[in-house]
Amino acid sequence: MEMDTLDQNRKKVWIISHYAGGPSFCPRIPDYCLAEYLQRQGYDVLIFASSAVHNTDLNFIRDGALCRDETVDGVPFVFVRTRSYTTKMSRVLNMTDFYVNMMRCYRRYDKPDLIIAAMPQPLSCLAGIQIARRLKVPYITSIVDLWPLSIVEYADFSNSNPIIQALYLFEKWVYRKSDELVFTWEGAYDYIIDKGWDRSIPREKFHYINIGVNLAEFFENQKTWRLEDPDLDSDRFKVMYCGSVRTANDIDTVVSCAKRLNEEGYGDRISFIIYGDGPDREPLIERCAKEHIPNVIFKGYVDKKFIPYVLSRSSLNILNLKPASTQKYGNSSNKLFEYLAAGNPVVANIDEGKYPIITRYGCGRVVEAASIDQYADAVRYFYELDADAMEEYRKNARETVKLFDTETLNARWEEIIRGQIEARRGTGA
Repeated sequence: MEMDTLDQNRKKVWIISHYAGGPSFCPRIPDYCLAEYLQRQGYDVLIFASSAVHNTDLNFIRDGALCRDETVDGVPFVFVRTRSYTTKMSRVLNMTDFYVNMMRCYRRYDKPDLIIAAMPQPLSCLAGIQIARRLKVPYITSIVDLWPLSIVEYADFSNSNPIIQALYLFEKWVYRKSDELVFTWEGAYDYIIDKGWDRSIPREKFHYINIGVNLAEFFENQKTWRLEDPDLDSDRFKVMYCGSVRTANDIDTVVSCAKRLNEEGYGDRISFIIYGDGPDREPLIERCAKEHIPNVIFKGYVDKKFIPYVLSRSSLNILNLKPASTQKYGNSSNKLFEYLAAGNPVVANIDEGKYPIITRYGCGRVVEAASIDQYADAVRYFYELDADAMEEYRKNARETVKLFDTETLNARWEEIIRGQIEARRGTGA
């Protein structure tokens, strides 16, 4: 179905985001949230996304259709045909499918006033830049992952690898060709400087808008979607982690902290509850059994709509990441903002560097990544904290998260979008 011709005064925006989806079927929803906000501001928005939904068996196109129009949770999507994937190679082919079929199908739809494409899928950005050139409209890159640096840090690739070097060149090219750059890291322009790209990528292009959390939706889900679980109702001090259980999150360190506290006699008073799944989950369950660590409870995957209630039952939240140089540019972890929305203090093992959130606003404590002693000390500190001091941390969390409400963040996005559209219309281009 082609888009109907609409009032020429209405601004039309395309968002090309390979992994986008609506909250009813996909946990990756920042682009959906932006689109929904823009619609409420009077924009006509269309999201182009992969038909194969990441980390699921769902594929919106099972026949030979090039693309398919669907309205998902109130937002218009165009699902571009891509193969489903289970291996690294098939995932690369999935990305290639998206680019090839995106370039074939975009002319079916009314010309937009502006195009946004989202990293980390590089071919989405290539498509966005090429289409924006052909249609002579402004183009913005949304960067939610410093890619390929994150591959180097978390996938054990060498910086000197020829493929990585080629990807860095491509990344620089994307930034140069963008009219605006919106990063989720406060210090991302330091990254540009560190790469030596600041001469060709001016600071004026740079904008910082974090990933944040939709507070209205968070609190609504907290009231609506509840889990019956005796571990949540326990009067123990509950230390909770919600997220993937994989190498990048180094949950092994959390287990070591729990083991230390158990050895110190806190095992029947402090529980570590891990919500989430991933390749490290089963090995860590085996480790807990082998090493007799009874105060760690693995709950497995839980639907995202239950997370607000689950977090409301915790005493302290854990933000754990494998050490990486990406952290010095800021923090854009969506789980951090969910923790703060729940009004919980946070213990994190990240290097907040020049761009802190947790310590800047007094929302918790930061420890060294590899120090089990510091981890255990921080957990013990919050366990022994008096009620008034704990409430001060909770108050700080509740106030801080208001700065990162997606309603506020998307308003800043809209200003950037409107500025580019009006500037281009003003030139008559």
